[in-house]
Amino acid sequence: MVNTIVKTLMNTWSTQVCTEQFSISGQKIEQRNLKQYIKCCGFNNTNYVPVTYPFVMIFPLLMKLMTSTQFPISILGLVHYRNRITQHQPIALNAILTSTCRVIKEYITDTGRFIDTHIDVFVDGQFAWECTSTFLQKTKQRKTCQRSQRSSGEKIVNTPANYAYEPISLFKFSPFDVYKYAYISKDTNPIHLHFIPAKLMGFKTAIAHGMFAKARVLAQLENLIDIQHISIDVQFKNAIFLPSQVCLNVALSQQNNTFSLTKLNQRVTHLFGVITPLLDKKN
Repeated sequence: MVNTIVKTLMNTWSTQVCTEQFSISGQKIEQRNLKQYIKCCGFNNTNYVPVTYPFVMIFPLLMKLMTSTQFPISILGLVHYRNRITQHQPIALNAILTSTCRVIKEYITDTGRFIDTHIDVFVDGQFAWECTSTFLQKTKQRKTCQRSQRSSGEKIVNTPANYAYEPISLFKFSPFDVYKYAYISKDTNPIHLHFIPAKLMGFKTAIAHGMFAKARVLAQLENLIDIQHISIDVQFKNAIFLPSQVCLNVALSQQNNTFSLTKLNQRVTHLFGVITPLLDKKN
């Protein structure tokens, strides 16, 4: 935490490559926490762990990486810009996980500085799950870092305008929902819990967690598609201010399923995503 405060006050931009890797083995699934997560996010099928739940389990390890001395920037004010999860095999409710977490890429664009963190999860020695989270620190600083580049992975290739969406459901995000998710996920970032910290970070009021929104979307789709043997790639576009009612819009196809979460008037897109089915199902 001291390291985070120093980085914030000094507004430092380290050019040091972050080579640290953190790992944890023998991690058991806390059944009470899992049940709370399933209920909070709205999942119905409980034969396997929801695809988004390992992120919650490994979140403390990710925070350990992002608050380490080698992590190049402060996590305060950092925006979760994009999240890509690929589940190579369903994870049993009683599985024991081995996980690793590291930085895999850094780049600077006109938007700001992007950092990709990557998590790998193994179950009984088998590669089961992986996740890449892209974080953004917006800046006006000129692109002077030698590793700066415009990454082709900065944005999802297709945009919502390219699809004929069908609205399939409406649901709400309340402050109480977000409080519950913060408790369950251990993501107690103050911008999700109170309007004052949110305003200090440039938001008009408290906002919902991006990963909470992603999980809520996936839960809404579980009766339409296979949500276990998938890769799900989401770009977080505009904050969900609390309280809010949102609309889930979906375009289904054999190749992939695209979706957007929007305000009821369809004028603001909160997130946009693509779900790609995996052809090499192991279970």
